[in-house]
Formats: sequence, C-alpha cells, structure tokens
Amino acid sequence: MKDKEKGAGMLKKARFERNPEHKGSKSPSPTRASSKSPKRAGSGKMSDSRPQSAKSKSPSPSRKSSAKSRSSSGKRGSSSHERKKSKSPSPSRKGTTSASSRGRSAGKKKVRVKSPSRTQSGLKIRDLSDQGLTAVPPNLLVEKDLGIVNLSGNNLKNLPPEITRWDKLEKLDLSKNYGLRRTKANDNTSLPQEILTLVNLRELIISECNLQRLPPIIWQMTNLQVLDVSRNKINILVPEVGNLSNLKKINLKHTNITSLPPEIVYCQDLEEILLWGNKITTLPETLPELLKLKTLGLNYRDFCGQMDAMREKFLNTGQVKSDYIPQIVFDLPALESLDLEGTKINNMPETTNHGLRELNLSRNFLSALPRSVYNLNHLTLLNLSDNQFSTLPDELGNLRSLTKLRLANNQIHFLPLTIGNLKNLKELDVSFNKLKRLPINIKGLRNLKCLHAEKNDLTAVPDEICELVELETLNLTENNIHTLPMRLHRLTKLKDAHVYDRYNKHGLWLYKNPLTTPPMEIWRTDKTEKIFDFLKKLAIIKTENLQRQKMLVMGESQCGKSTLIMGLVHGISLSAAEEEDKGRRSKQEEADDNKKKNLDSNSENNLPEIEEKHSEVMPLTSKTEFIEQTIWKTENMVEFVINDFGGDDAYRISYPLFLDANALVLLVYDHSQYSKETHQTSIGQWLDLLSRYTPGVAIKLVGTKTDLSEDFFEVEETADLVQELVKDHLENHLGKLQMQLGQVEKDLKEAKVDPNQDYISHLEGHKKKLEYLISKPVKIIPEVATVSSQEGLPGVSSLVNSIELLAIDTELFPHGQRCIPELWNKLRARLKRRSGYYLSWEVVEKVASNCHVKEDAIENALQYLHDIGEVMWFKNNPGLSKILFHKPRLLVDLITSLYHHNFNEFFNYDENKVFMSLGKFNKDTFNEAVEIFVKYGQISRPLLSCLWFTHRLTDMKFTELLELMPYLDICYTIPQPEVPIGNNITLPLMVLPWYNKETAENDVVEDFEKSPPETMNPVTIEYLFPLCLPKGVFERISACLQDHVLTRIDWKNAVYATLDDASFLLLSSTSEQGNSFDCIKLMFKGQSNDLPTSSIKIVSQVIANTLHKVEGLVWKIKASQDAWSNHAIQFQRRNIPTEE
Repeated sequence: MKDKEKGAGMLKKARFERNPEHKGSKSPSPTRASSKSPKRAGSGKMSDSRPQSAKSKSPSPSRKSSAKSRSSSGKRGSSSHERKKSKSPSPSRKGTTSASSRGRSAGKKKVRVKSPSRTQSGLKIRDLSDQGLTAVPPNLLVEKDLGIVNLSGNNLKNLPPEITRWDKLEKLDLSKNYGLRRTKANDNTSLPQEILTLVNLRELIISECNLQRLPPIIWQMTNLQVLDVSRNKINILVPEVGNLSNLKKINLKHTNITSLPPEIVYCQDLEEILLWGNKITTLPETLPELLKLKTLGLNYRDFCGQMDAMREKFLNTGQVKSDYIPQIVFDLPALESLDLEGTKINNMPETTNHGLRELNLSRNFLSALPRSVYNLNHLTLLNLSDNQFSTLPDELGNLRSLTKLRLANNQIHFLPLTIGNLKNLKELDVSFNKLKRLPINIKGLRNLKCLHAEKNDLTAVPDEICELVELETLNLTENNIHTLPMRLHRLTKLKDAHVYDRYNKHGLWLYKNPLTTPPMEIWRTDKTEKIFDFLKKLAIIKTENLQRQKMLVMGESQCGKSTLIMGLVHGISLSAAEEEDKGRRSKQEEADDNKKKNLDSNSENNLPEIEEKHSEVMPLTSKTEFIEQTIWKTENMVEFVINDFGGDDAYRISYPLFLDANALVLLVYDHSQYSKETHQTSIGQWLDLLSRYTPGVAIKLVGTKTDLSEDFFEVEETADLVQELVKDHLENHLGKLQMQLGQVEKDLKEAKVDPNQDYISHLEGHKKKLEYLISKPVKIIPEVATVSSQEGLPGVSSLVNSIELLAIDTELFPHGQRCIPELWNKLRARLKRRSGYYLSWEVVEKVASNCHVKEDAIENALQYLHDIGEVMWFKNNPGLSKILFHKPRLLVDLITSLYHHNFNEFFNYDENKVFMSLGKFNKDTFNEAVEIFVKYGQISRPLLSCLWFTHRLTDMKFTELLELMPYLDICYTIPQPEVPIGNNITLPLMVLPWYNKETAENDVVEDFEKSPPETMNPVTIEYLFPLCLPKGVFERISACLQDHVLTRIDWKNAVYATLDDASFLLLSSTSEQGNSFDCIKLMFKGQSNDLPTSSIKIVSQVIANTLHKVEGLVWKIKASQDAWSNHAIQFQRRNIPTEE
C-alpha cells in the first residue's frame, strides 16, 4: 500500500528520468528528496426588370452622417438610450420629420434662435440686432465683460462716448445702420474718438450703412484684425489702410472701388481680400509682397469685360495672346484659389503661386499650360474644361495632391500614363473628348469615386478599371462599348444605375452604347445588382481550371460559426435547424427507449456484446469540436472545403497544424456584442494569431447575430467601428514591426564596433524577418459582411456572392486556377484507397509511380491535394515532411480525442462503461488517473486506450500512433520500462503540456541558482518577443525537448531538465508580469566551471526550430559575450541528431 501511494506521489510530480542502464529508454525517477526543490508540476427593393428611363436618386447621407442625424423618436426602449446615440427612422430623407413630430410641433410659436450667451473666453454676448433702436440702450453701456455686441439692422446715428466701458470688447457689428451715413470728410460723429480705447477690439463690421466715406478714426484702430466695410459706395480705399498692421481680413465687396492702394502692402498679416462686385481695373505692384495673402476674391472677367467680337475671335484662333490679366495675380506666393473661368485667355504666364490649392481655367482658349503649373504641390482642384487641349504632358502626374481633375469638352485623344500617379484623385471628368481608350495605369487611382467618360470614342472598358473599388459613379454614356469587363462586379460601391443625384448623373450609366454583354434587358435598370450578378456568373463560367478552395472559419466560441456555415451550405435558418434537431432528438429518444426495453428483456449474457459495440458509450458532445470539415458547392459551382475551427481555448495549441496561408479565412464575431472593449477577444486576438502563423493570408470579416442589434443603423455603426478598429489594430502591428526594425538596425551598428559573427548573423536574420513581415501583412477584404441566421438568412446571400468572387480572384489565390494533370486526380483516388492514419514517403512514391506521376512532380501534386483539402502534408515541417496524412479526418479525430473542451462530461465513470470494460479501472483508480490528466496533462496507457476507443486500434496500430504523435509537437511520450513496475493504471505514457495547470513560482529560480555546484553562477540566455509570444509555443518547446533530456520536471510555465553535462531551467514569462516583452529565459548549470556548450547547443537548437515554425514570430536573443563567442547558441533552423 505504501509503495502504491509513493508511486502515485511520484507521478503527480511529473518527473521523468532516462534509465541509465537502458540507453534510449525513459522511466520515472524517484521523487525529489528535498522539499525545498521546485514543487512542480436588407432588404432592398427589387428593381423592375423592364427597360427604364433614368430615375432621380434621392439624396441619401452616408452611414455615419445618417446615424448622427437621427432623432430620439427612432429609439425602441430605454436600454438603447444607454448604448447608442439617438436615431432617426429614415436616413434617406434628410431634413424631413415624422408625422408625430410634426403633430407635436403644430401650433407652437416660432422663436428666433438666440446666440450663445458667452464667448469661448467667457465674455458676454449681447445681440440687439433688428430691434429698431435709435440709440444704444443705457443699460448696455454700463455692462461689464462684454465680448461681442451686435447692433446691426437698427437706426443708430452714432455711438456714445460711454462705450469706453466696453474695455474687453472683441467684436462690434454695426451693419445696416443707415443713420451712420457720413458725407463730410472730417465727420467723426458716427464713431467717436473714444472707440480707440477699445484696445481688445479685433473685428469691426460696418457694412451696408450707405457710407460714402469711411470714418477716418477707423485707420487709427491698429489692433483690428477683421474689417468689413462691404456694400458702402466709398469709390476709393484710402492709403491710410496701411496703418492697420494687424489686419488679417478685409471685406470690400460692392464698394465701387477700381483698385487697391499700394500702401496695403503694409498690412503684412493680411490673408483675405474680398473684392467681388467691383470693377477692378488694376492691382498694385506691391501686392505680391503680401506673403500671407491666401484669398483674393475678385471677378477676373472684369479684365476682359470690354472685349469686342473681333478680338475674341483672334484670341480663339491664337492670332493674338491674352495679356490683360495682371502678372501680379500669378506672383502671389500664398494664394490658395485662383478662378479664371471665362476670362478668354489663350495663354498663361509662369506662376509662383506655390500655395495654390484650386485653379479654375475652364471656358477659355487654352491648349497648353506653363510647366510651373505642374509643380504646384498643394493643388487639389484643376479645372481645364471647355478649352482646346488635345494632349496633356506627362508632368500631369506630378500633381499628386489633386482630388478633382476636370477635362471635359476638349479635344483630348489620350491620357498620359502618369495619370496613375494621382493617388488622391477622387473625381475625374473626361467627358466630351475623343478618347479611344483609357490607360491601364488608371488602376492607380485607388481613391477615385467619380469617373465621367461620356461621349468619347471608347470601344472597351479596361479590366484595370475594376480595381477602382471606391468608385461610386461610372458614366460611360454615348461611346462604342460592346462588352463590360466581367470583374466589374468588384466595384461594390457602384450600387445605382442610370439615376441622378442633384441633377448630376450618378451610379453606372451605359445608355447609347451598342452593348451586347450584358444584354439590354439586364443593363437597363436603376440598380447594378442585376448587372453584377450576370457578370459574376459569366466570370465564373468562363474561369478555367477553377479548383476547390480551402476556407477556414475562425472566431471565439459561441459567436455563431456553425449556424453561419449551416446557412451558407444548406440555406437553413437557425429556427428551422432547431425544429429539425428537435424532431431528430425525439426520434432518437424513442429509439433509445425501445432499445432499453429490449435490453431489459434480455439476459445478462448479452453484456459482452454490448461492450463490444460500446452502445452505452456517451459521445463527448454535440457542440463543434476541434475542426468540423464540410464540402460546399455553390449554385454557381464554386467549390469549397470548409474547416470550422472550434473556438474553445482547449484547441489553441493544435490550430497551427491546420492553418494555411493559401486559404480564405472567414473571421466570425458576434456583431451584436461587438464594442471597443470586446475588440481584442472577438477579433484582435485572431488577427494576432493569423499574423503570427500565416502572414499574408486573406481574411473576410463576418459579423453574425445582427438580428439581436437594435436596428439597421446600429448594425451599420458597428460595422464602421469594426473597420476602424481593425485598421488601427493592423497599423499598430505594423508600427511595432517598423519600430523593431529601427532598433535592430541600431543594434547592428553597435555590434559591428566589437564584432561577434554569430551575434551579427542573428541580428541580420532578425532584420530580414522584420522586413519580410512588413512587406506581407494579412489582407483584410474590404467591407464587413453582416449576417443573421434567423428566418430569411439576411446578409447570407450577399456573403455567398462575395466569397465566390474572392475564389476567382487570381491576385488573392493565384494557385486556384492551375491546370491540373488528370494523373494527379488519379493519384488522389489511389491514395484515398489506402488504409491507415498516414502513409510513409516510400508508400507515396510507390503509389505515384503506379499512377505514372513522375518523381519530380510528386511534391507539386501533393501541394495541390493539400490546397484542396484532400490530404494533409506538412511540407515545411522537417519531422512530418516525409509523412502524408491521406485522410485528414482521421488526424482531426485523433487530436480531438486528446484535446477537447468538455472532458468533464466524458469522464463519467458511472455512465461511460468504456472505463470499466476497456480501461479496467475501478472507481478509485479512475478518479486518480483523471485527476492526474486534468491537473498535469499526464495520460496512462489504460486512459489513453479509453480516449482512443472509437479508433478500434490493434496493439500494433496503438504503438504506431504513439510514435507518431510527438511529431505533431503537441505532446510527448514516455517509454515504458521493459519490466512493468507496479500498477500501470496511473503510470504516465503520454504527456500533454497544454493541460498542465501548475505554475512555477519565483522560488524555482532561487532553488536552481542554489543547486550544486552552488559556487557557479548559471549561464543565462533570454529570448525576447516584442510582439508577444503566442499561446502554445512554450508548450511545443516543452514537448520537443523530450527526445534530448535525461530527466525533467514540468510546470505550466517552466521545465527543469538534465542532460549529460548540465542541467537547465526553461522559464516563460509575459509582459503582464512586469517585463518589457514576453520572454523565455534559459538558465544552464554545468558540472564544472567550463561553459556547457554541448547542452546549450542542443536546447537552443530545439527552441530555434520550434520558433522558426511560427512564420510571423519576431524574437531576439539576449546572451553573454562568452556564449556567443563559443558558438554555443543556435538560432537557425537545423535538424538535431538524436540518440537511438
């Protein structure tokens, strides 16, 4: 009895020792003697199919703007008030109110909206406009802390001297006070001398007061920054304006002036001069010295207002040059807008308006522009419409800030290829020209929203236009186009067709083209959905060699993955599935009752037969297990193999085996529960996982359970939030990579001062890895799909369309349309007929030879079969590259029997007879074995036999699988002694480090440092992970160490082990524990003062090999100079010879 208790205690400490008398075999060592040693272990409306004329499109705000404009009447309940902003019931009718709100507002008196009572600085605002005042009210004159006073629209004749009390006044509005009229030159009665005491006055408005002369006192108000004297017929602006040295804006509209005084140059802070409504004939030559002048508002057509018809004809034909626009206009360095529309110019001088943002040259006689125009780096609008251009220079591509380029009504035959450089362009109008084709470089205009190409000579639409995914308007009216590109359906924002938006053509316009594909009955519609469906089906039909595509469905547990797949594959809603499942369960319960009655009537002699069939064995669960595999073929005959990953944490360590960078990933999350707080658990952690294991993989985001959201607006708002946070997440990841790249470049420079070749090689490898990852981020497919599994499956049809289009995208999946030799399919069939869990490379070669597949083609054939989900081949894993899992389902079942989320239900001794019949457990030994498994991840042979009972393994197959499993890096096995020691009911045969729950405390490190020889300090090597260490990597390292250690003790986060010449402690810690980065610390103690080089090489090589299997993992080694100099640390991927 004591021996039994001692043995049990030994097992719980998870310490295993190689038997020195039997080289290569391992057996449990005795328990530790010292107690001080480590403890251990939408429905959209359907458009009419008949031909339709152009319809008017009602203005519809964007998702964000519509959400913000919603009123509180759209709320359903008080709970929504706590979560969301108020919502309006109709986003498509801007400015309208509901009937109920109109009824409530009926009969109410219309009240003028008052201005705010305080300025931003806290001063008072007094608005006494349009009150019929003839004098300033006395109570206003005694008020203190006035900031703004509005006295406009009254009958004031003057201001009293008492205004000196307004010592903090910042703005004074006296407009439309016709009593202020001043006729004499020295008349200052309207504005008293006391106004000069208002030193804080920055803005004076004295417009439309019927003044013929401005009060001279104004020119002494040197603190003014804004002066508005518009609509006063003053005829001339006096030179004294130059005294206003702080002036920034002056409004001189409709003042009858014809020029500006040269002295205006003294107003050096001037940014805006408004001169509209005046007949300006000249401008002062000093004007270009106003270095801050951004706006010069005047009608430049006045300079050509007296032109006769003969001169205009000469200008049109180029017989004379236009020289009436003052050169000064083109020499204002800070000018932001220049509008020369309709000024009849046929040439333009070189310009130095380097700050110009808008240049309108439409309706002129221009055929060329000066080179300086193409160097305006801040230009956002260039309008050259209605001119005489026939070509445009390549320098057009230099205007990289352009957002609007208008070239309509010219004679342009082709666009320069450099137009593709205009990355910020949003609007391009080339209508009414002579274009025969659009350049292929147009694909560079990724932000283009509107493209107008009406009435040209276009015969085709280039495929490159299908890459302009932001396009909302494509006007191809009146050309010679016969077919549309099949990929046009990629323009998902091009939703409308043949509609108007505020009198402008909007959406897709195809009228007056000899279109045959699609036919007229398809393209004559007001929605593009019908057109795109036709083109998409045509694209799929015409896609040659379209192969089955692998799809990985991932997301946290209970987010709706399985019901989504049910809707995709079978078109079954959740309610229908529940009814079907309910009926199935009823039939099953009835069958079970009948079976029980039959069993009761039988004698006990039937028991062996029952045990043989395992009829009373309980299934693990009906919930999604590790991976559920489904073959799905859409209505358009696009085929997928779907791997539905169980979201429970128990499966995380096995995910990397089935992740595939060539697959399409559906990242599923619960849309109704998504928020900024839940982002990391619902989406962020999965993006991190995919970035680490499958850089560059294509990801489609799918939000489920939209029926639980309050309304459509909430669904749209959440979708916008998802896109925003995902973008931030990926940008943050990229920023960290770039920061690490900068740091490693700095480390390289420092390392070369005192060179150590191994360390430098490690840093150079680290640098290459970072550069590779920066160039290969995961690809997030635009547009979040939002779906529901309720009746009608809202959003699922749209998701199917999107998935089909992705499958035929050769940029995302270049391998999906390969021409496959028929022999490869013959090889697939032959391999599938083979029995067993896997095939050795020799068998694969033999089968391939029988199928006449040449030896040099075997790897390509296996990669093809792996891509379509027929086999599992770990080509880049040295331990598994010569093994083929020809029946992936068996591998999944094998892993699922070891890693499962609800073992608690399975481990039921009373209900699950397999433990008694096959495992030969009694209740006590069963509980002991289960406790050891659940707590330490140790599995005895009897318990493993029970876990694998459904596989019906012979002893030979059992041993074969036992040898195979460690190659998966998710477990390790313990060779059993040739002579059994005691009861093997609880003796561990296999260990799963993932299940180990016991954490090593700080005293583990202290004990290791004090272990013999006590005088020797440990050699420490640290592996730092700036972008975090993924879950399961440490456990994989722990499993891979087994082949090389003599004895070991395991914890959840640590491994203590011995080798021939040293002992070591491997310890994992996270940044949450106070470290700068996640870290794996490796500590060695040799048997002498010499560096244990051999042991360091072995362990560091195991770690390096494991880390290299994580393609997107970034790590850096920190170690002593001595360890690097002796070439002890291994950091590249190599095979390790093991003892036989």
